[in-house]
Parts: sequence; C-alpha cells; structure tokens
Amino acid sequence: MPWSYWHRIELYRIDRGQRVLMRSQEVDDHGPYVCRGVEEWAQIVAEDYLWRWELPHGRWLVVVWRLGSGKGQLDKPEKLCEVQFTWTGSPETSTTGQGLAGSL
Repeated sequence: MPWSYWHRIELYRIDRGQRVLMRSQEVDDHGPYVCRGVEEWAQIVAEDYLWRWELPHGRWLVVVWRLGSGKGQLDKPEKLCEVQFTWTGSPETSTTGQGLAGSL
C-alpha cells in the first residue's frame, strides 16, 4: 500500500469580515504530522504561499483539510484546522523582519 498524505490548503483573505478564497492547492505532504502540530504547519505553509505568490498584506485565514483518510471515506475530506493571522509582507520588505505577525 503506497503512503500518501494528501491535504487541501485553502488560503482566504479576510476582507471586511468576509472570507475571500484566493488560492487552493492540494499537496502530498506529511508536514502536519512532524511539526509541533497542524496549526504550526498551516502557518508556515501559508506564509510561504503568501511570500511566493506576492499576495498583499492584511488579515488571512488558512484552512487545512485531510483528503482520503483511508477510512473508507475517500470522498469526504476531514478539516484539520483553521488559523487566522496577519500578514505584514515578505521578510525582505517587512519593517519587523517577520512575514507572519502571529495569530489573532
């Protein structure tokens, strides 16, 4: 049986209190299981995506889903976490030296 750790990562910009889906990507990554938790992994991945895609600063939400848990419910994703944070820009342009300002 092949090992797979498929997840869907959804990145929302919070605009006037509303979630606006900006990006969604499916990845085969076991990161949530080797970091200090899925929330930490979600923030790391979200910061990387925001920096790489040059998305604007502001309030963001990342949602992580586990796809195909192998429990006979392959079509039913399982929500692992939702993390809200403030993105202040890439480390090169940020005055604080950090791209991720922290959880709200």
